[in-house]
Amino acid sequence: MYIPVILTLILSFVVKLTICNERPVIGILTQEVNWSSSLRNLVPLNHSYSYIAASYVKSIEASGGRVVPVFTNRTTEYYMDVVNKVNGILVPGGGCAFNISFGISQSTNEIFHFAKRINDDGDHFPILGICLGFELLLISSIDGINPLTRCNSNNENLPLNLIPTMEDKSVLFKTMPKDVRNILLTEPVTANHHNNCITYTNFTSMKLDQFWNPITVNKDEHNLTFISMVEAKNYPFAGLQFHPEKNAYEWRRNDPHSWSAIYSTRYFYDWFVNECRKNKHRYIKQSTLENELIYNYPTTYVGKLIPTFEQVYFFNE
Repeated sequence: MYIPVILTLILSFVVKLTICNERPVIGILTQEVNWSSSLRNLVPLNHSYSYIAASYVKSIEASGGRVVPVFTNRTTEYYMDVVNKVNGILVPGGGCAFNISFGISQSTNEIFHFAKRINDDGDHFPILGICLGFELLLISSIDGINPLTRCNSNNENLPLNLIPTMEDKSVLFKTMPKDVRNILLTEPVTANHHNNCITYTNFTSMKLDQFWNPITVNKDEHNLTFISMVEAKNYPFAGLQFHPEKNAYEWRRNDPHSWSAIYSTRYFYDWFVNECRKNKHRYIKQSTLENELIYNYPTTYVGKLIPTFEQVYFFNE
């Protein structure tokens, strides 16, 4: 008669081991202003300015995480220190040169390899890439080779098409509530704004399928099929070609703002922050964390000036 009690204690212990950090801190990579045609006229045109769109910060905060900016063009030691302090990394959308020797391409590449190494050592350190971040994770996984094809999926709101063979392999879809799944697969709720795509042909020929599982596909305005969602086979890394943060927080374009669009895409950030709760990385000094949190930086309202974002954090590095 004591077996149910024992099982309850064991299950409770397992849950505590799985989700152990209720104060996750997520690093979001900054990127160069000079690569953004919308933003580069708003600050002095030099290579010292970088930015984060505020919608990414709001999305992490809405899921229960705090944010620190992770700056570009820093040393290897800097990125190693970041990975050891934060609980996960978000690589945002935007634009850059696909060159892993500088900028957000470099920081993504360095962090990708550090994260891969510590996961190999038994830690649990997640990375989520959005649009550009999705593309940079693919590039980092094949040593800087660019596997992308030019395409045209701008201002497209699309339902996801789940690849049938991934039904039982996808980590994201396994834990996805049925109503969220139904919305994502039947309604045009994913906001697409990209001119680069990864085709299934390039995905296999570049041997990306050795590291990643392709989970969903979509078609661009010219009927080109592209992979819209990937998950690493053996790591807590995921990439989304679409922008789940725009549905709730960006109003400059024709992004979907219905209740079902906001409710369903909220899942991706909830999932990611929950993954970040599965490690106990922390800042040794509370004062260091307080000095590095995004709260130390002001947002700038740019919505009246550009067609891309409502608010942006600018950094003069």
